[in-house]
Amino acid sequence: MQNKSEASVLLSVYENVRGLTKFFISKLGDTDINQIFEVNGIKLNTIQWLIAHLAWTENELIVKAVGNDDINLPWLEEYGFGSVPAEIKTRPDLETLLKVLDSTHQRAVKILSGLTAEDLDSDNHLNFSFAGSKCKRNLIIHAIRHEPMHIGQLTWAMKLSDIKTF
Repeated sequence: MQNKSEASVLLSVYENVRGLTKFFISKLGDTDINQIFEVNGIKLNTIQWLIAHLAWTENELIVKAVGNDDINLPWLEEYGFGSVPAEIKTRPDLETLLKVLDSTHQRAVKILSGLTAEDLDSDNHLNFSFAGSKCKRNLIIHAIRHEPMHIGQLTWAMKLSDIKTF
């Protein structure tokens, strides 16, 4: 068995995480993705916000910060860190969100598949710092761990919508 590069292992894990995200999204059917659930007086993120936020995060952390590129969708900026779902003006439908999620992911995979060990060690293009370092490796690791947190939120919204998750 051939040894895999660190970049290829990170890409494999990254793809595995996205596969899980797509698995749950595929179960949404005609669910109202803009429904706001409230638990103990706290409004939860909508399914629509979660999907758009995942695309925003992938664009920000991988396409921009690692690849020095951008998908150039101004409305996507409404879904960044600290955004409030109830205040968002642009609410794409599920079909549009899935196209953006897929095209952003394809761009990210292309970027990640070309990385060398030296690239992983180099500083990211947006000067972000994670775990005390600005290296691209830490951004990729953060992207890998960020998405499952929102998959958990997505599955809660699905359960509250009476959608079986398994």
